Formats: sequence, structure tokens, C-alpha cells
Amino acid sequence: MKQKQLIFCMGLSAIALFASCSEHDFDTKPSDNLDKSETGKIVLNLNADASFDEETRALNEADYRNTRNYTVQLLQGTNVLQTWQGPQSDLEFERTIGSNNSYSIKAFYGSEESASRNTFRVEGSTSFILNPDEEKVVNVNCTPTCGKILVEYDADMAKYYDDYSTEFSGTEALGSQKLPWSKTDKEPWYVKLKESGEEISYAISLKVKEEYVHVDKNGNTSTTATASGKFTLKRNEAYKLTVKPHYTSNEYGTFTLTITVDETTNDRVVSIEVPVEWI
Repeated sequence: MKQKQLIFCMGLSAIALFASCSEHDFDTKPSDNLDKSETGKIVLNLNADASFDEETRALNEADYRNTRNYTVQLLQGTNVLQTWQGPQSDLEFERTIGSNNSYSIKAFYGSEESASRNTFRVEGSTSFILNPDEEKVVNVNCTPTCGKILVEYDADMAKYYDDYSTEFSGTEALGSQKLPWSKTDKEPWYVKLKESGEEISYAISLKVKEEYVHVDKNGNTSTTATASGKFTLKRNEAYKLTVKPHYTSNEYGTFTLTITVDETTNDRVVSIEVPVEWI
């Protein structure tokens, strides 16, 4: 990904920033009334790493990898000194530094929600010290605050079931909210997560076709069943659940599901056999 550069010239008594734009970088010159020995310079490298690589109809994930879409802020403590949108050619910044030479830069794009199918948040920040007469490269790496969930039902699901669906739950941001995935859904869920990742619970609901109705040892029949489990979801990773049914033609008509968790960003596939519980 191209790095966009923005150079700030800062003085002990004032900082002046004049940026001129080219395809690859932005250079600034201190104002004439600043002594060059009192100036510092920052070269900003802004990177956006959204590793999700499967396009959807609801949003264009490539937009989140384009740093021109990002809002960038220069801060001193909690005070926002300057804000701009992506690379900017006419940015002028001037203030008195005094004895405080601590700064931070924050960049972000998108909206953060507990879960969404049409937006997610990518952000990053870094703090730095800029001394007079110093030149410093500052790197800001932006990553999603969410993970991505998809479900793929095997073609055999339609052979055995009239209807089937999945619900996800369990993160702190979701609270009691459940995320549905019907048998016809195609759009992924982007789920807000803690920095360390979180455990996701899934519950699959099944309605069997008439010829596969379950009869227990007491002669009671059931047409609905569930299967459930958990997996750990991390930020900037996409997990796809593939659900495949298995039917054993015996006295009771036994079903199991093979749940394959495809950690697409890690090239690791985990399959487990999950029993079906009749309701």
C-alpha cells in the first residue's frame, strides 16, 4: 500500500505548516519568521490494514484500505490541534509550543457499531516527542476494531431440512443482542471486539422434512432441533462457518452436523462434529 506523507515544521514559540501535494508525499516549509534552529519536522506514514478480502454487496471493503478516506488528527494531550481528510495540500498549522513537546496522531475511517453488515471501524494512533531541530518519522497503522463472520450451508442442508438458520451472540458489545443468519443470507456480519478478541457462541436451528421426523424411544416425535458451539474471534480476522449435515437411518433417525470453522486470515481450518438435540 502506498504511504501518504505529511510533514510538519514546528518551532519552540510557534509551528507553521505549509503542505504541497504530490502523488507520494507532502512537504512543508517553516514560515519566514521562524529560526531554522528552532524547528522540528515530522514525516507521517499512514497505513490501513484491513485484511478482509471478500467483497460484499453491502459495502466495498477496499474503501477501508484507502488512506485517502481517513480522517487524521494531530493532538496535544486531548486537545485536537488540526484535523484533515486524507492527504491535504493546503494545511496550515500555527501555535505556541512552550515547554510541551508531546504529541499524538490519530487516524480513523468508518463507524463502530456492536455489529453491522454495511460498516465497520478502522483506526490507529501513536504518540511521540518532537524536540526542536529534530526530524522524526511517525508511523500510524490502522486496523479494524471488529472481526468478520460468515456462514455457508452445504447443499445437503436443503435435502434434509425445510428451514435452517444460525444465531451468533456472546460479545460484550452485543450484550443480549443476537445476530441472525438465515438459509438465504449472503452478507457477512462485522462484529465489534475487545483488543484481545472474544468468544462467539452460535446456535443452529433446524426444521426437518417430514420424512426425517425424529421418533424417540417413547414414540414421541420431533420436527425441530438445535446444534450449538463456540469459537474465538479476533480483530481483523474473518471466520467462516460451513455447516454440513449427516443423517443415520436407524430406529430414531440420528442427525449430526459437521461445523467447519475456516479462519480465512490464518489459513487454518478446524472441523468438529456437533450432535443435534431434538426439541
